Amino acid sequence: MDLFKNIIKAAERGRNLLLDREIRIGITGLSRGGKTALITSLVNTVSHFGEANLNVLLPRFQTYEESDMSYGGIAQPRDLSVAAFPYRQAMDALFSDPPKWPEPTDGVSEIRLELRYRDNRWLRRGEQRRLFIDIWDYPGEWLLDLTLLNLSYEEFSSRIRDQIVKVREVACPDDWISAGEKLDPKGAVDDGYLARVVSLYTGWLRTCKNRGLAFVLPGRFVLPGHLEGAPVLQFLPWIWEHPGTCESDSLYAVMENRYEAYREQVVRKFYRECFSKIDRQIVIIDCIQALKGGRETFMDINDTFQILLQNFNYGNSTWWNRLFSPKIDRVVFAASKCDRITYDEHQHMLSLLKSMVSQAVGVVRAEGAHCEYLVLSAIRATDCMTVKLKSGEEQQVLKTDNPGEAPFFPGSVPDVWTRENMDFFQKYFDPAGMLSRLRPLRFKPDQPVPQLNLDVLLEYLLGDKL
Repeated sequence: MDLFKNIIKAAERGRNLLLDREIRIGITGLSRGGKTALITSLVNTVSHFGEANLNVLLPRFQTYEESDMSYGGIAQPRDLSVAAFPYRQAMDALFSDPPKWPEPTDGVSEIRLELRYRDNRWLRRGEQRRLFIDIWDYPGEWLLDLTLLNLSYEEFSSRIRDQIVKVREVACPDDWISAGEKLDPKGAVDDGYLARVVSLYTGWLRTCKNRGLAFVLPGRFVLPGHLEGAPVLQFLPWIWEHPGTCESDSLYAVMENRYEAYREQVVRKFYRECFSKIDRQIVIIDCIQALKGGRETFMDINDTFQILLQNFNYGNSTWWNRLFSPKIDRVVFAASKCDRITYDEHQHMLSLLKSMVSQAVGVVRAEGAHCEYLVLSAIRATDCMTVKLKSGEEQQVLKTDNPGEAPFFPGSVPDVWTRENMDFFQKYFDPAGMLSRLRPLRFKPDQPVPQLNLDVLLEYLLGDKL
């Protein structure tokens, strides 16, 4: 019976893909980049599809009105074995008093959306149609593990050795390196001492993460999920002199085997579940956080995305690809949390984003996929308004809905990265620390989540599908 049901489900899924009735969107973002907020906002906005005057709130989602959208909502999940994205909990946080940001997720989850509309293509004009949208959620800490798919243990170790040189001034690794020097690569495994060194290495990774660095490997070390305490997480990069030939039960050989098990049984499985069948991708980057972290953080994020995106399958999407070899045909690079700056700074942020991901975009476009850039705020915490200064000049400022809180100007962002621009930004941006205290704007349950530029994102992702 179960086999028969699985065959029926597979056939239905294949039919949806063949008829272009299903789209799988991957939201690729590092930890704290705003991925959970974006999924929450997308689900909430879609849930209001079909309501009167929604087009006024989404003026640049042109296809919405043209397609005579009648319904949007959460559908039954395709894979019942995967946890559901905690949408209700996220909305409860937004409706609390005072409003709170949704909690970041710590495991893989999925949510499926359904749209109902009239086809506006000439061959099927007026036909009632449905489109399903699958969104996978995952911890940002696990994302970077995809870079391990093509790295041997020696190459992984070399990559960490290079990383130490780059970030030593930001996150000192001396504790775990000193402890690791006492390990005998050709000797037997001392599980107790190895666990101690792994713990020190994990502590260093957490420091790297807290300082805003992106290249934190392996990601499951800082967020292990159900693997906490498992032997597959008990290994280190060997940054010291290579020991040469080792016995199969030696420390070096055991750590190499554990790394290979981690890469094949954990990372590759994660890739198959979350990323191998993506049709379209949103790459979200917190540019403000990258600037705050200094030169090392900024360059680290830039290098990371260049390496990371090489692990996705880009190109033109045909019916054959959709069935047997899915390709990502459209990618949006989005600078998140842009309600932290005034509207007249958005163009600078867009230019900065382009300069940050220029190499990564080259990887995507070389394979034949389309790219777009966007500044975005999935859940707004401010309104932008114009005030007149004592000098008579006008200036844009940000305003929260907290009673008694005065409008403020956080500062400017550079349009390109230079050392001088970085130093100026760190010295003068948000000197009062207002941005660290922001919370979501209040809104009513019958209203969509306050957002910025989500209509542009929806038009790019879905416009040609409706």
